[in-house]
Amino acid sequence: SSVLLLTAEDGLRDTVKPRLIAAGADESRVLALESVPGDDGKPTMPSIPRDLAIIERIIVENDVRLLIVDPLIAFLGDSSETNTWKDQDVRRALGPLAAMLERTLCAAWLVRHLNKGGTGTNPIYRGGGSIGIIGAARSGFIVQKDPDDATGKRRIMAPTKANLSIPARAIA
Repeated sequence: SSVLLLTAEDGLRDTVKPRLIAAGADESRVLALESVPGDDGKPTMPSIPRDLAIIERIIVENDVRLLIVDPLIAFLGDSSETNTWKDQDVRRALGPLAAMLERTLCAAWLVRHLNKGGTGTNPIYRGGGSIGIIGAARSGFIVQKDPDDATGKRRIMAPTKANLSIPARAIA
C-alpha cells in the first residue's frame, strides 16, 4: 500500500526523501500533496476539510492506506473557517476527515506539536490547539527525548490515549 504525506514543515527533497532513503522505504509508494488549485487557479496549500475530495481521490487511485498530516494545524482550514482552539470548529473539520478515512479504509497519523504546558502536565493536554483534536482521535501518542539518553538522539513514543484497545507499551 501507499502513503500520502501532507507536510508543511519538512522539505520533500532536502529532508523527507533522504529520510525515506535512510529508512529503506519504497519511494514509489510515498506520495506527497504539496498544493491544490485555489479559487483563483493558483496553487495553494491543501486544507481540511475543504480539499477532502481531492485527498480522497488520491487515496483511492493510489491504494493509500496511511495519510500523514504534519502538522495537522497547518492544514486545518483557514482562520475564517476553523479556529483550532475551539472544540466545535475542530470537530466540524475532523468529522468529515474521519468519515472519508472510514470510506477509504485509510488510517491517519495526525501530528501536532506540544504546547508550552509544564513537565508535570498530563500529556493528553500538552498538544497544541483544542482538546477536541485528541478528543476526536481514537488513539494518541507522545514522542519525547529519552531523559536517560546522554546523546540526545534517542526518542520515546508512549501512548496517551487508547479508545479501541488497552494502551500499548512505550517504545524507544
